[in-house]
Amino acid sequence: HRSGSTNEAIIPPKFCDNRIVSSKYTVWNFLPKNLFEQFRRIANFYFLIIFLVQVIVDTPTSPVTSGLPLFFVITVTAIKQGYEDWLRHKADNEVNKYPVTVLEDGRRIRKESEKIKVGDVVEVEEDETFPCDLILLQSSRDDGTCFVTTASLDGESNHKVRWAALPSTLFFHNRMVRL
Repeated sequence: HRSGSTNEAIIPPKFCDNRIVSSKYTVWNFLPKNLFEQFRRIANFYFLIIFLVQVIVDTPTSPVTSGLPLFFVITVTAIKQGYEDWLRHKADNEVNKYPVTVLEDGRRIRKESEKIKVGDVVEVEEDETFPCDLILLQSSRDDGTCFVTTASLDGESNHKVRWAALPSTLFFHNRMVRL
């Protein structure tokens, strides 16, 4: 026990963070996960077995006749899936770095959307995108409603009506919390 150190236990967060992750692979799991997915396809697995039999057993045909096409298909598919996943990583990063306004101690602070946590009060302007689940506390409309498009969640581009959840926050005079 060193002097000056505290015995604080590491408490896991109660809620998950606000990051969006739609990619399938990381740098570390790309090769094994991609090969596993590709060899789950019956055709690729069949040609792998044929190739292994040709390598192990003395057959009249060369292992190159089945190994080369299999290697080509696996390589091209891996490159295609890697590129698509790289695009997903870029899109995730763009969404996660989107700036939002959070109210802390009566001040407006700009944060990246991935750093929003449960309990933050977020100010959203009209036609602004917000990448998280929010409870509407107040609206600039007198009836406490707002219209939300959920196209990024469910593909529907029509507007859905949302009402302020708490009557006590509906009529703040300073209009600090808007959605």
